[in-house]
Amino acid sequence: MGLREWQAALGGMVEAHASGRDPRAVLDTVDGLSDGEQRWLRGVADTPGFELSSYVPRWWRKRRVTRSARLTLAALGGDAEDTWDRYRRAVPCSTLFFLAEALDFLAFVARTAERAHVRAVAELERALLALQQAALEGELLEVDQTSEEQLERHPLAALVAFQAPAEAVLGALVTGAVMPAEQATPQWVLVAPKLPRRWRPATPQEAHAFQVCEPATERKTLETLPETAPEAVASLLAAAALRGVRRAAANPR
Repeated sequence: MGLREWQAALGGMVEAHASGRDPRAVLDTVDGLSDGEQRWLRGVADTPGFELSSYVPRWWRKRRVTRSARLTLAALGGDAEDTWDRYRRAVPCSTLFFLAEALDFLAFVARTAERAHVRAVAELERALLALQQAALEGELLEVDQTSEEQLERHPLAALVAFQAPAEAVLGALVTGAVMPAEQATPQWVLVAPKLPRRWRPATPQEAHAFQVCEPATERKTLETLPETAPEAVASLLAAAALRGVRRAAANPR
């Protein structure tokens, strides 16, 4: 086996062990190992050096999550450690960056959480971090709304359904108070690039207009739906939750 293949096999074992999986199982997927190489790699998995090499990326990955997903971890409470363990086993490590790791973790929580408050907090925190990442990468450009006849969702906008007023849920997390009781009627929260705090409560009319606008929808159609209103569409445009769809330029003759 060449050096590159050897390093890939050993690196795969370290990543597997750091993620809570059997490192030796990696060797079953590697071709070209001699019997001696198999024995050495299987034996190295029991050494202190291998354990340390696996601990460091596991610790650093957890630190990325604990530093960047604090609201969701607070919402998880006593389930935080178990959720982290399930996440690292289910989602391979694909980044060394704090925000990217947090986005993966929050997507996992939003997808798997059983408690409505936890799911909503994870969705909100993820949407806000996605906006933060876009701003850091220079992707939060001014929204071109020169043509608003046909509307679409902004790719960084999000609508989150809380089962209690969001301010009450977030306030309980910050102060350590008891979470408010879940309600049957959704309490909508809008995340959008042009909102002063990036988020605010949304009206039912705004929520419906945002949900309907996928795929792109004619503005006149959107404004005349029974569950929406022109004012709701206008406020979504002002927040850049919706944006005008650019028409393709005509080919010159």
